[in-house]
Amino acid sequence: MIKIPFDSNWKRIAISLSGGADSALLAYLLCTKIITQELHVISHVRCWKTKPWQADDALKVYAWMQGRFPHIKMCRHVNFIPPEMEWGSAGPTMVDEYGKSVSGDNIEQRAYAEYVCHSNDIDIYFNAVTRNPRSVDFQGMPTRDIDPTDDNKHLELMIHMGRLAAHPFRFREKKEIVSEYKCQEIWDLFEMTRSCEGTFDNLDYRSYTKGQYVPVCGECFWCKERAWAVDNG
Repeated sequence: MIKIPFDSNWKRIAISLSGGADSALLAYLLCTKIITQELHVISHVRCWKTKPWQADDALKVYAWMQGRFPHIKMCRHVNFIPPEMEWGSAGPTMVDEYGKSVSGDNIEQRAYAEYVCHSNDIDIYFNAVTRNPRSVDFQGMPTRDIDPTDDNKHLELMIHMGRLAAHPFRFREKKEIVSEYKCQEIWDLFEMTRSCEGTFDNLDYRSYTKGQYVPVCGECFWCKERAWAVDNG
């Protein structure tokens, strides 16, 4: 069973929530612990021209959380990322304030989370980034090929801008996430999530209608990782 840090003295908690399986599980685990705390959910509208369904996927997961945990006061913060700033469009063309080469969407996501946390006096911010699979290579993000050492365990829980920032899945693989869905008996939530980052001919912002079926490509890293996780989780 995956354990996440929690303190009943926290008053306001924030989490980045996309329509993906990792962040949905982390949000669920947090919600099972929250009694009086506020939950601030941070989402980003991304790739709206090529993958307009992503915004609907995130909203669908958020609505599921609201329905499952009606006692929790939730507030949703939505940010927009121009397609031209995405990694896939431009690559790491910028340098952030910490000196790292990143893409515009990297900066947008981090900076917006920092803004939300500062503006709402958040006690702790959660992000559900996971590790690439160790046993297979699907050509995932190199920055996620990392294992815990005595020098980097702080990556799971650290102080950032005077506030706690938690990445409890930082060293965990997707198969562990899938296993937790089964353990928690929330497979309906897992099936609601989407991992595919593929695009499709004749399906974009001009033709997509809210709620319609969207296939998965089966070829991108995210599809391969998800299929591997389901088989091994």
